[in-house]
Amino acid sequence: MTATGHGDPPARATADGDRPTTTEADARPTTTDTGTRPATRPPSTARRRLRGRLRTAAWLVPLAVVTVVVTARALTAYVPPDLHTSRVPLRGELHYALLVAHIATATVAVLTGLAQSWPWLRRRSPAAHRWTGRAYFFAGVFPSALVGIPVIGLTPLGLSNQASLAVLDALWLLTGIAGYRAARQRRYADHRVWMIRNYALTLVAITSRLIQPLFEHLVAAQLTDPVSYAGDTLAAGHDIAGATAWTALVLQLIAAEYVLRRRAGQTARRRATRTAPPRRAQPSARTPVTPDVSA
Repeated sequence: MTATGHGDPPARATADGDRPTTTEADARPTTTDTGTRPATRPPSTARRRLRGRLRTAAWLVPLAVVTVVVTARALTAYVPPDLHTSRVPLRGELHYALLVAHIATATVAVLTGLAQSWPWLRRRSPAAHRWTGRAYFFAGVFPSALVGIPVIGLTPLGLSNQASLAVLDALWLLTGIAGYRAARQRRYADHRVWMIRNYALTLVAITSRLIQPLFEHLVAAQLTDPVSYAGDTLAAGHDIAGATAWTALVLQLIAAEYVLRRRAGQTARRRATRTAPPRRAQPSARTPVTPDVSA
């Protein structure tokens, strides 16, 4: 005798006893009688958008606050321009003019790049996003990197510091050109990757100012050591500048790759979710299953 689909006894059998018949109520699947769990409903679009906005705000708001505060504090030494307030030892008026031009264009890159990081601008106003991106590259990154070449050669903070700034300047220029070319060729996924790397390099100046006090403390602890510095403040200053610049550069490169890997993982999970077949509700373990013993 064949059992019914959910293991319930048949409502009525035929005369020969081979095949059961069920009423319409018995044939209707219910979750109360069988304990079958309904399929999990996906979150609504509004909830997904809210969660995404909260996640974005969790990193974008602190980044914006720290970037603006550190940038404003750094500009106080150069606005209005005054040779005596420069934080970098100067070799003359030409050096100061190039330094101010480098800092001014780098500030444009920092602030316009921050605006480019705002997802709302990319989604709701593509034209503003494009023009802000042009300002970021042509009024910020490109001229600042070019002016930075002689500034690096004139900066008297030791060879280690000059080497780190030269590597930073080259990477900053190359990633910016790569991102601009990708946008011109409408390879927007590649454009986004290159510009994430480029803006991470833009923020090296912010990171270096945040971590410099740490190296000042570490070097000061060894300043009177006869083996380390023996009281040589000039060598100590060079070490602070070099260690700060290299560490900030490495940290920002690591941060950029972390962001890119995380975005790639999120994209892969979304694609897998979209292509996965819908899950069927499984019967509860409490539901008895009667084996089919019919001939």
